Amino acid sequence: MIKFVTLALAIASSSTFAFSTLGNMTNIPDVKHKNKPGFHGQVGLAIANLPEYIGGKNTETSVLPLINLSYNDRFYFKLNRLGAWVYKSKNGFRVGGVITRHAGYDAGDLPDHLKDNLGSERDDSTMAGINAEYKNGMFSAEIGYLTDISDTSEGAKSYIKAGYTVLTNPAYTLTLVAKAEMLDDDIAEYYYTAFDDGASLNRLYTAEGTTNLTLGAVGTYKINNKWTAIGAVTATSLGDEIADSPLVEDDSYNMFLLGASYSF
Repeated sequence: MIKFVTLALAIASSSTFAFSTLGNMTNIPDVKHKNKPGFHGQVGLAIANLPEYIGGKNTETSVLPLINLSYNDRFYFKLNRLGAWVYKSKNGFRVGGVITRHAGYDAGDLPDHLKDNLGSERDDSTMAGINAEYKNGMFSAEIGYLTDISDTSEGAKSYIKAGYTVLTNPAYTLTLVAKAEMLDDDIAEYYYTAFDDGASLNRLYTAEGTTNLTLGAVGTYKINNKWTAIGAVTATSLGDEIADSPLVEDDSYNMFLLGASYSF
């Protein structure tokens, strides 16, 4: 277990978390794997197209690591989340703790007319909190509450997401997913408040708490016993308080991902 946590923390700090400013990776759907004893999971690579920052029109295509690790179905690392289940029931319900990042952005990601906006560069927030998950057959759901522990945004957010596998056979699966992410006043204000220029503290706009909604699908195709092809697409609609910010060019964005992973 200690080796697993050490490895997951090393991956989190050196790879996946390093991509956190590329859009919002929390909206990339999880790829499920069978739970079994010991250390196991999936590792691979994917090509993903995401906005340079949430609210921007320009997109960027990058190669991202696909990482889904588990130890005794108790400790896990999925893409950009490190967590542990502290309670598990026999009917598919469990509760635990999780740590992740909320993506910031660089001033250079903003359009030219906003690059001099005071405070236009926003750092990532390290978020930690509790989550609960329920699985029953083809249906799964998760809720969580996260708060900033890095003294960056000093905000909090909660989320609820659900997935239902509509197609499944030994070769492929197709799962539909939905997510609602509720941001409080502090986190929305930190990331989407706009100032009038680089020399004044006058605010053009102050964002308040809002909710982002995401719909999507993730499909898998089993190439052989070890390799699986993965494809995902999501569409996210930003809450009104974010969409109205002068820092935002588009009130919605899409994510496309195609990759492959190796199971062990």
